[in-house]
Amino acid sequence: MAAPVLSERDLAVLRSFARRIDPLDAGAHNNLGVLYFQKGLIEDAMGAFTRALELDPKMQVAQRNLEIAYHKTGYYDRRVAELTERLRVRPNDREARWELGRTYASLGQQDLAIQEFEALLAASPHDVAVLIQLGLAEKNRGALAEATEWFTRALEQDPRSSVIHFYIGETCYNRG
Repeated sequence: MAAPVLSERDLAVLRSFARRIDPLDAGAHNNLGVLYFQKGLIEDAMGAFTRALELDPKMQVAQRNLEIAYHKTGYYDRRVAELTERLRVRPNDREARWELGRTYASLGQQDLAIQEFEALLAASPHDVAVLIQLGLAEKNRGALAEATEWFTRALEQDPRSSVIHFYIGETCYNRG
């Protein structure tokens, strides 16, 4: 499906809308990104999703939307190279390592994703988001026992998380 052709007027309306959103509202930036994406403004969409994640790094919907935009545009190869270079220069760059892990996971390269998430976990052993990502990567490569272990560790850190309870339930169900 080709992106719609936008008139100068439509672009002006869209840009005006973008200027009026709350600059500190991650949800508004995510929604703006969706609108940009639907209008075929992929670079703008990726910028809006990235801004949403800067404001709320745990916003899964913005992370997923960014991944969809990357995948749709063939952006992943460039992104992997960019993040790898950032880590070569600054090996302790948590954001770059997190994004690289998520990128590998999105590409189905679970072993590489696990390497990145384990490096993050070494620096921050109780990071719930990283524990969840490790569980998801193991689940996606079919290692359900290992996935359950990661989710259980995450649950120890955040016992009230409905997300973690869901993943444990799903993984146990799939294990039989």
